[in-house]
Amino acid sequence: MKTYLRNVAFAFSAGVIGFLAFPPFDISFAGWFCLVPILLTIDPKKPKQNFLYGYLTGVVFFACLLYWLVNVTIPGMIILVLVLAVFYAVFAFFAGFILKYSMNLLILPFIWVVLEFIRGNIFTGFPWGVLGYSQYENTNIIQIADLTGAYGVSFLIVAFNVAIFSVFIRAKKRISYMMLALLFMLASTSYGIYRLHGLTAWGEATVSVVQGNIPQQLKWDSSYANDIVKEYTNLTKRASTDGANLVVWPETSYPYLFEDGKTEIEEISKLSRELAVPILAGGVSRKGDEYFNSAVLFNGTGEIVEKYDKLHLVPFGEYVPFEENVLSILRKYIDKPIGDFGRGKEYTVFPMSSFSSLEKDDGTVIRTTNFFKFGVLICFEDIFPYITREFVKNGANFMVNMTNDAWFGDTAAPRQHMQASVFRAVENRVPVIRAANTGVSCFIDSHGKILSRVELGGKDVFVDGYATDTVNVLYGKSYYTVYGDVFVYFCALMMALLLITEGLLSKDEEKT
Repeated sequence: MKTYLRNVAFAFSAGVIGFLAFPPFDISFAGWFCLVPILLTIDPKKPKQNFLYGYLTGVVFFACLLYWLVNVTIPGMIILVLVLAVFYAVFAFFAGFILKYSMNLLILPFIWVVLEFIRGNIFTGFPWGVLGYSQYENTNIIQIADLTGAYGVSFLIVAFNVAIFSVFIRAKKRISYMMLALLFMLASTSYGIYRLHGLTAWGEATVSVVQGNIPQQLKWDSSYANDIVKEYTNLTKRASTDGANLVVWPETSYPYLFEDGKTEIEEISKLSRELAVPILAGGVSRKGDEYFNSAVLFNGTGEIVEKYDKLHLVPFGEYVPFEENVLSILRKYIDKPIGDFGRGKEYTVFPMSSFSSLEKDDGTVIRTTNFFKFGVLICFEDIFPYITREFVKNGANFMVNMTNDAWFGDTAAPRQHMQASVFRAVENRVPVIRAANTGVSCFIDSHGKILSRVELGGKDVFVDGYATDTVNVLYGKSYYTVYGDVFVYFCALMMALLLITEGLLSKDEEKT
C-alpha cells in the first residue's frame, strides 16, 4: 500500500512539476527534472501499472496546462486532456519495457520526440505544451531549433531527465549518461552563442500592431460594430505616427463581411488612403456560399492587394470534423457555438515595401527601397511548425500571427500561445509579429527574442493599445526550413535500431 501511495504521489508530482515549467509560472529549470518522478514509479514487471501511472501524470499535466479551456468548453477540455494523457502513458510503458530488458536508457529521448511529433500531427494535431517550449526564454539553448525544430530542445531536456534518473537508480552507465547529457548541453549552448552572433540582416521593416481588447461577448454584436471600427481606426491613426510600413489588426477584428470581388472596403480603404499606410486586417470573408476566416491586405491607396484564407481550422470551434458522416450530433451538445468555415487552399504570401533614407556627411541623401514578402498565421496556426515552414519556403521574409485570445479569459493561455511563435521564429530564422485582440501582441526577432509588446501598467492582456518596432530580415533559409523534420525521422530510426539491437543483446545475455 505504501508503494502504491508513493507511486501515485510521484506520478502526480511529475505532472505538476512539468506544468510549473510553463506559463504562468515559467520556472523553466523544472523541465529538466519533471520526468524523473514518473520514471521512479516504473516497475519492469508491471507494464499495465506503468501505463496507468504515466496516464495519471499526463492527466495532471494537461489538466493544469489547459485549465483555461473551461472558458470555452468544459466537455471539450475533459476529452482533450484524457486523450493527450495517453502520450505520457505510452512513454511510461516504453520506459518499463526498456528497464525490463536492461536496454540503454538513451532510447527514451528518441521515443519522447517521436511521441511529441505524433501528438502534433495525428488527426488534426495539437502540439501545445511541447516540452521544449518550456525553454522559450533561454535563447542560447533554443537556437538548435533551426536544425532540429522545437523537438531538438525536447530531446535535450529528456536526455537530462534520463541522466538524473539513472543516478537515482544507480544504473551501471549513469556516469556515461550524465556525461552525454552535459555534452549535449555544451554543444547546444555553443551552437546557440554562434548563431546569436553569426546571422546577418539584409533589410528591415517597421510594423505597428494594434490591440483593440474588444470584449468577446461584443465582438459579434451588430449594434457594437461601429464602435469596434472606431476603436481600431483610432489606434491605427495613433500607430501611423510612428512611421510604420504596415499596420496589423488582429484576427476577425473587422466586424463586417469581406465580400468576394470587392476591391475596396469602405472604412478600411478610406483609412489606409488617409494615412497612406497599408493595413492588414482580419475578418470573415465570403466566396459564394462559403465563409472563411481571412486576412486581407489593403495598400496605401485603399485597394485590396491580397487575401489569405485560414488553412488549419480549429476542430469543434470553426468546424466539426467528419460532420457529414459521424459527428453532426455534436453541435447539439457542445456548450459553445461552432462555426462552419471553409478551409483555405493556398499559402498566400503578401507583398510589402519599406523606404529609408540616409544623409551622408557631404549632404548627399541616399534613398533605399526594400521589397519584402510575409505570410500570415491566423489563430493557432502558429503552433503547427509545417505551416510556417511552408510560408517561408514560398518566400516569406517574416510572419504575422493574428489571433484572438480573449476566448480564454485572463489566464496563461496567451503566453503559452506566444511560446509557439518564439520557436517558429528560430526554426525558420524569420521575425514573427503577433497582433491579438487581447494579449500577447508583440514582436519576436529571428533569434526568438521578444523585443516589445503592447502593454499598459505592466499588463499585456485585456488592455488596448499599439506597439511599433523594426524587424530585421536575414539572408537565406535555415536548415529546418529547407529540410523540415529530419531530426524527428532520425529519432524514429534510432529508436527502432536501438530497440532491435538492445533487444537482441539482452537475449544473448540471457542465453549465456
